[in-house]
Amino acid sequence: MADAAVVDIQTTSIATDVTNSSANNKRKRNDNDGNQTGNSKNINNNKRRKKKKGGGGKKGSHQHHNKQKRNWIENCSESISRIPSNCAAPVTCVITRVEIEEEPLMPKQVVDDVTQSEDTKHHTLGKEDDGAVAEIDCSSNNEPAESSTMPIEKSENNIARLSKSFVDTLSQEPKQPWEIATTVQVDGEEKKLFIPVKRHASANGPTKWQQQKKKQGDKKGQNYFHLPDGDNGDGKNNPYPKEAVPDKFWAQRKRLFSRYDEGIQIGGEEDPEMWYSVTPESIGLHIANRMISMINYDGQVSSDTAAGDTSNTQCVDSEKEIVIIDAFCGCGGNSIAFARLNNNKDASGRNTRVKVIAVDNNLSRLKMAANNASIYGISKEDIVLVHADAVEVVNAYKEGSRKNIQSEIPKNDETYFGFAVGGVELLPDHVDSLFLSPPWGGMDYNVNNKSGNSGFDPVKGITLESKMHDNESEVMKTNGGELLTMAANAVLSESKQEGLVVAFLPRNIDGVSFTKIATSSVKGQIELEQNVVNGKVKTVTAYLGPCVNRSLAIEEKK
Repeated sequence: MADAAVVDIQTTSIATDVTNSSANNKRKRNDNDGNQTGNSKNINNNKRRKKKKGGGGKKGSHQHHNKQKRNWIENCSESISRIPSNCAAPVTCVITRVEIEEEPLMPKQVVDDVTQSEDTKHHTLGKEDDGAVAEIDCSSNNEPAESSTMPIEKSENNIARLSKSFVDTLSQEPKQPWEIATTVQVDGEEKKLFIPVKRHASANGPTKWQQQKKKQGDKKGQNYFHLPDGDNGDGKNNPYPKEAVPDKFWAQRKRLFSRYDEGIQIGGEEDPEMWYSVTPESIGLHIANRMISMINYDGQVSSDTAAGDTSNTQCVDSEKEIVIIDAFCGCGGNSIAFARLNNNKDASGRNTRVKVIAVDNNLSRLKMAANNASIYGISKEDIVLVHADAVEVVNAYKEGSRKNIQSEIPKNDETYFGFAVGGVELLPDHVDSLFLSPPWGGMDYNVNNKSGNSGFDPVKGITLESKMHDNESEVMKTNGGELLTMAANAVLSESKQEGLVVAFLPRNIDGVSFTKIATSSVKGQIELEQNVVNGKVKTVTAYLGPCVNRSLAIEEKK
């Protein structure tokens, strides 16, 4: 299979005690080896085997440990040319890579190994975690944001429930048990499902950052450490309890929002989940550009084009308004990135039009998203805030068009920082793309996920819990496989060759398991893009839909 998982090989030897040497034993021994036993022979033989295999001793063990830490998307080999004859491969998983460079957090404290203080040792961040995006000027004619000191309400009091109309629809069409596909029908014959993997040229070999580091060489005698209490050099210590918001998250706050110091809200002790759920700003801007280029342009944004710049693309229909649903908007990281494209112009000087439907089941997070959007100068017409359950919103569409479902959720004329907020009645009639960034299971998603050696399994690792409208104790659960299938059915149209589903995933995602989920709704190719920041894979973004095939075809011609 495509999965190149590292297999642990343990050598076991059965030692047999030998008490007396045979009289016919003709092996030569030194005088001080006269009492050597069979046990010691086997030990010496094992040492020789280890030395031959892994270089011997601790060095070989360290090398094996490093291999185990590599993710599926970095380890897997290409298998597009070796599909078994008894298998069918309706979907190919194409692995790509984008390299994003960020300015380092500054200033850093350079400490020699000998003089490092005990206090600093406990606040160490690895070199791969060092970095922050530079501040971006997003001037706008909008009015200044309201006071950013708005109190954050208790999140448990603001959770949206499934509407009665949606629950009634579910009762008429009972939810069927969902299983991942293992076979496919080909001309009436059942064949085993095979997921071929193809590595794009951008995903082969070391990253540019790694090549540059190797060329420069590491400076010996120096170690880089962040200052204690999350201080990244500006003298601002972490104000939250460390068990709620660890220092490493506070230290990298400007990675999440470059304008954090202007009043950005990410949550705190009441809702710490946002600190490890927000998409870093540089990655969010890149994803936004990729999505728009796939939907609305002949060509993709060049890899050398800065985030937010679409000057190197050729517009097909710039008059069309692109509608994107951000189904798990949280405090607004991705929604703001999508809306910021409205400040850009294409080569002909016409504006890119993007309408963002920011959905979250937590009202407090929508308020934070509105606050943050106003700080970035987002127009009040570019983002609509929808307080609803993501599962209900996704099921409100089929092939990009709104179903005829009436909502019992009362209309809410309230606005947050000028942005309209309400229920599913605010959903548009048509949607071009659906962006999914569901919870992965907390900071310990890698530990808690009960998957195999291949990595994060979205079926086992992602579970959404939706509360019923009339019974708070009754919960409907939706796994990651069901969510992705719903999303594909909601916006993808093979007949019209339209629609795009984008999923933001952990870096250790099992690409084979993810692609198997997609086979029920997608044909051709899906793209798994490694988001590499300063030489390290941070996250993976999956792109599904007819436009992905066109996009990859254009790339191959370059």
